[in-house]
Amino acid sequence: MPSISPSEQQIVDGLLKFVDQEVVPIQKSLGAAFDNPRLYFQEDGRESQAVTEARRKARIASAEAGYYTMFCPTELGGAGLGTRQYFLCWEALATRYGAPINQFAYFILSSFSSGPSDVWVHASDTLKEEILPHLASGRYQGGFGLTEPDAGSDSWMMKTTAIRDGDDWVINGTKQWTSWSPTADFILVFAVTDKELVAQRRGGITCFYVPTNSPGYKFESVLKILGQIGGDEGILSFTNVRVPDRYRIGKVGEGFKVAMSGVRHGRLNHAGRSLGLARWALEKTIDYARLRKTFGKTLSQHQTIQNYLAECAIKLYAGRSMALDCAEKADRGQDVRGEISMLKLFCTNAAWEIVDTCMQIHGGMGLANETRLYDALFVLRVMRVAEGATEIQMRSVGQMLADGRLDLSFP
Repeated sequence: MPSISPSEQQIVDGLLKFVDQEVVPIQKSLGAAFDNPRLYFQEDGRESQAVTEARRKARIASAEAGYYTMFCPTELGGAGLGTRQYFLCWEALATRYGAPINQFAYFILSSFSSGPSDVWVHASDTLKEEILPHLASGRYQGGFGLTEPDAGSDSWMMKTTAIRDGDDWVINGTKQWTSWSPTADFILVFAVTDKELVAQRRGGITCFYVPTNSPGYKFESVLKILGQIGGDEGILSFTNVRVPDRYRIGKVGEGFKVAMSGVRHGRLNHAGRSLGLARWALEKTIDYARLRKTFGKTLSQHQTIQNYLAECAIKLYAGRSMALDCAEKADRGQDVRGEISMLKLFCTNAAWEIVDTCMQIHGGMGLANETRLYDALFVLRVMRVAEGATEIQMRSVGQMLADGRLDLSFP
C-alpha cells in the first residue's frame, strides 16, 4: 500500500491512542445501550439523552485534546491540517474501529455538516464571535439543511424561501434528510432568495444559521433507514422563522459556494471511511480464511477464495492510490472537483463490493450479527447515496470531460 510519512503516522497514532484511552471508555459507559437499538434510541427515533450526552462528552474531550478542530482552517482557530492527513485519519479510524454504525470514534473529528469547518469561513465576524467558541469546543452541534422533498440531487428544485424584511430574513419551507438534525443546536439552512436566478440555475440560493430554538422551527420526525428504529437524519419545517442578517453565511445568492466548500470534504470523508471499512473487513476475512477448513484444507488454500481475496486487495490498493493522489493535488491548491467525484464513486462502490465478498467468504457467519460485517454493508450502502449518489458523480465527471474541464493526464 502507498506509504505515509513519519509525521503523518505520528498524528494518526496519537489520534488512535486518544480514542482508545478517552473515547472508548465513554462509549462503554453506555453499557448495553450501545448494542441494543431499543435502548440507544427513544420511541420517536431520536437517540436517547444518555447517548446525546455521551457524544457531546466525546466531542468536548477531543476538542480539549486538540483533535476535534485539527482540520478546521487556522483563521477559525483550528490547526488547518491538510487534505491528505484528513483522508489518512478517517481511513485509520474506520480500519481500527470497524463497522458499528454508532461507533463513537467517528464523532471526534469535526464534520462539515455539524461542526467547525470551511463552511464557517463564509460567516460574518459577529456570527463567528458568537458561535464558533461553542462549536469549536464541541458543546454545540449543528445540522445541514440542503435537501428537500422535491430537491435531492437536483438542488435547483428547492422551494424553501428566505425573504428580506428590514434587518431580518423570514424563512418558510421544509427540509428532509437533514443530517444530525434530531440533536442539533442549529441548522445551516439553504433557502431561495432570488427565484429568477434559481429558475435560470445561476444562483439565488443563500445559507443561513438557524438556531433550533427559533420560533416557527419544528423538528417533524426522524427519517429511519434500512430497517433501523432511529437515526440521525430528520424532516424539518420552517414557518415564518425570523433570523437576523448577521446569521447569513456567505453572500446573498451564493449558497452553493458555501455548500460545496463542505460537501467536497464530506466526499473525501466517505472515501477514507469506506476504504478503512473495506480493509477492516478484508483483514478479518483473511484471518477467518486461514482458520476455517472445508474439504480437508483451509479456505485460504482454495483457489476460488484466493481469487476473491486478490480482487478485494486490488480494489483497495487502487482506491487508496486514487485517494492519496487526489488529496495531494488538493493540498497543492489544484482544482480536484473531477477527481473528488471519481474518488467518491470508486471508493464507495469498491468498498461495498469488498465487504459483500467478505461476507460471502464467511458463509453463514458473514450474515451473523457478531461479525459486524452487515454493519459495514449498511454504512457503505448509505455512502453510495449520501453526499452525491454514484450517478451524480458519473454525471459530473462526464460533463467535465465533455466540456474539456478534466485533464486525463491525472498523475
